Amino acid sequence: MTDLARLSAAEGARRLAAGSLTAETWAEALLERSAARQPEIAAWITLDPAGALQAARAADAAIRRDGPRAPLHGVPLGLKDCLDTAGLRTTGHSRRFLDQVPDSDAALVSRLREVGAVILGKQAMYELSYGGPSFDLPFPPARNPWNPERIPGGSSSGSAAAVADGQAPVSVGTDAGGSIRQPAAYCGVVGLKPTLGLVPRSGVLPLTFTLGEPGPLARTVEDCALLLDAIAGTATAPQLSENLAGLRVGVLRTFFAGPAVRASEAVVDAVEGALSLFATLGARLEDAVPPDPHLLDACGRVILLSEAFANHEAQLRNDPAVYGRLARHRFALGAFLSAADLLQAQRQRQRLAAAMDALFDRYDVLACAGEVSGAPFFADTVGDSFPFTQQPSLRIPFNVTGHPALVLPCGFDAAGMPLSLQLVGRRGGEVRLLAAAHALEARLGCRDAQPPASVP
Repeated sequence: MTDLARLSAAEGARRLAAGSLTAETWAEALLERSAARQPEIAAWITLDPAGALQAARAADAAIRRDGPRAPLHGVPLGLKDCLDTAGLRTTGHSRRFLDQVPDSDAALVSRLREVGAVILGKQAMYELSYGGPSFDLPFPPARNPWNPERIPGGSSSGSAAAVADGQAPVSVGTDAGGSIRQPAAYCGVVGLKPTLGLVPRSGVLPLTFTLGEPGPLARTVEDCALLLDAIAGTATAPQLSENLAGLRVGVLRTFFAGPAVRASEAVVDAVEGALSLFATLGARLEDAVPPDPHLLDACGRVILLSEAFANHEAQLRNDPAVYGRLARHRFALGAFLSAADLLQAQRQRQRLAAAMDALFDRYDVLACAGEVSGAPFFADTVGDSFPFTQQPSLRIPFNVTGHPALVLPCGFDAAGMPLSLQLVGRRGGEVRLLAAAHALEARLGCRDAQPPASVP
């Protein structure tokens, strides 16, 4: 059980191909672990033992007959519960969709089934990707495996928690304002928001119309690349390399050590340590000058809040009580924004994206912190309707500009909570971004770390 709980997707796939492991055995072990850990971590909304084991047996038969059809053939994984799955409920972690059972799969789910991946079930999230962590919903909030008294981040909270806790090697989340990257940072795993439009959104319960991207969470960069390739049709995993000679890295210090955004001392030290490793690998580092973090954050918030309100306006006017308090408050905030506000934000978005694009004339990758601190305690965050008013986000700028952004663990704070580095690539530049992260991951020494409480 311990071995299978920590088995990477890549290594598991190799064992499946060699015949030393069956998909059924692997899926069965993870389903058992997930059910046992559910009271403490609450990472799942719906586990699907029958469907998962049926898919695993089919994968085993196909692999025995013809060999694996794709790298994730027979590999178990989880899905954030805003991704439609035919015949299996998609709730959005909300009372509003409590009994919704889609007739068809989301486009990316269809792609996963086509490559033979085994879907274990649907994972907890912030309500409809925005309202959380909340205790007034039909399901409890997911908890951080490194310390269950701390939040796992959101909104792909259960996806990150399950991966960190050894309940799934990889999961698919969504990210409209950092919803893959924040939980990945807080839970000490790898999370990637792909380039705007790279992964199909059809069949995803939308938070906004123009910001959200589905993407992978994993314990390793290699696994992240494998899952991206399955859902996006890319071929990044075969191009991973540890050769960074000549890589030009632009350091966004204003995003973690400037007057607008000030990360904790532990974060600054961990990020600086990771950046120094880049130099030892042959990369060239230089401070870059990005657009103002305040402007990027404000632009993203106006778009996100306006579009989220438009998406939920009819229900909010008809029966607002169907939502939990935090989702209701946050969605309703968009009612105070005008059409002119949204129009100006979209115009500003074009200028900001062009300014960020210009940085890639000089740099191959940009680097900053993934989060400003380790994961906070539930007691310090629950009930705060508008936490984003405290300081600009490190993550929403790249939702605004559409660039791919990845976080990976780069250290720990004094309490033993994971800290994270964020790397950003040019639009469509996932290959170079993942290769840089892969090379750095090999030197950071965090890849094999696991939460003490998650060890059986």
